[in-house]
Order: sequence, then structure tokens, then C-alpha cells
Amino acid sequence: MKKLGLFFIAMMMTCVCVNAQEYTKSTVKGVANGFISTLMEGNLKGTLGFFDPDYVEEQHDSFLNGRTEQFVAEFLCGNVKKGYYDMTPQLNRIKSMKVKKTCCDLETGDIYADVKIVMDYGVKYIVRLQMKITESGDLRFIGAVG
Repeated sequence: MKKLGLFFIAMMMTCVCVNAQEYTKSTVKGVANGFISTLMEGNLKGTLGFFDPDYVEEQHDSFLNGRTEQFVAEFLCGNVKKGYYDMTPQLNRIKSMKVKKTCCDLETGDIYADVKIVMDYGVKYIVRLQMKITESGDLRFIGAVG
């Protein structure tokens, strides 16, 4: 019976590892590009589907009382001129967004896309969009709470 239990646990771990191995830097870039396309089309509600549901519930629904524009703008907050000042963009003033770098280290859980944002008034900055694999196995964005 004990051997059967250990076999079952080993099989479950194999399934989890196989599922996690589906994600690559290319997958991360695809998720980020999907988010960028949805945002640039002006579909703010649609962008919520790219976030971890627990994060949306805690930050968007509870803390921000459903203010989607503020939620997305704060998620895209970044440093201009290497930390000289922080910037929270006006979403309707974003001219372009492009994925510059991705990381998908499943061992450490370090999963992100660095995105260059260009504002219509000339300011450019890079923001790191952190991701995680949810309990259901989906790759979603996460951010700061509070």
C-alpha cells in the first residue's frame, strides 16, 4: 500500500512538471503581446483576463473598488531614466508598447516580460510585467497589492 502511495505521488509530480514545462520564453512573449494588443485596442475589461484571478479580486475588485483604468495604469507604472522618477501612464496617451526581453525560469519562478512603453509626448520607459503559473496551470500577470 505504501509503495502504491509513493507511486501515485511520483506520478502527480510528473504531471505537474510536464504542465509547467509547456511554458517557454516564447509563451511569455505571446501572453505579453496578447495583453498589449488588447490594451492598445482600448479593451480595458479584456485586459483583466490576463491577470491572476486572485490578484484581480484583491487589488482590482477590493482595494480599487473595480476601477479598471487605475488598476491597469498602476500595473504599467515604471521608472523613467533609471529610477530618476516613477511614472504611471495615462493609458490613452500610450503610443506604442513592445516586448524587449522575456524570462521563463521555471525552477526559480522568475517569469516576466520587459516591455518598452512610448508615450505620445515622447517619454519612453521599460516596465517589467511579472507573471506566475496559477493553480489551474495558466500563465497570468501579478503585481503589487495596496
